[in-house]
Amino acid sequence: MTDWPEIHENVVRQFRIAWEKPDPHAWDGFLDDSVRFVQPMLRDGVGPALWWEEFARTQALLPDLRVEVLRWAGAEENVFVHIRFVATAGGRPLSWEAVDLLKLSPEGRLLFRESFFDSVPPAAALARRPRAWLRWWRSGIGPFLGRRRFLPPAP
Repeated sequence: MTDWPEIHENVVRQFRIAWEKPDPHAWDGFLDDSVRFVQPMLRDGVGPALWWEEFARTQALLPDLRVEVLRWAGAEENVFVHIRFVATAGGRPLSWEAVDLLKLSPEGRLLFRESFFDSVPPAAALARRPRAWLRWWRSGIGPFLGRRRFLPPAP
């Protein structure tokens, strides 16, 4: 019998730790090789390599990005995590809230992550901060993901 409550607590603990010192590989301990991502302003896709690239792009735009876990709830293989993103963009604070749906294997591996948030407020805040424009363009973060064909690969 799967001990889902223990798995939920372990995954949320790893999630928090990864966001304390974010790095593209901070989540490697619980990403499944076939993990699927659905996320506003970033490419959707499959596999840790996609996460590494998208997170590197996110860090290029918001190098001091952190996440606060506000609350979470789990039921069987599903964990919902209510989070607040906090960063600096164009010399001013930027924050927004999201809910991440995490689908887990019985071994505690992340199989699926879908992040739910309205991308208009953070995008509008970036658009109103000319000091952030060049960094935003170079990051390749959405909207206009098609511009990436003109950009070098993420580090």
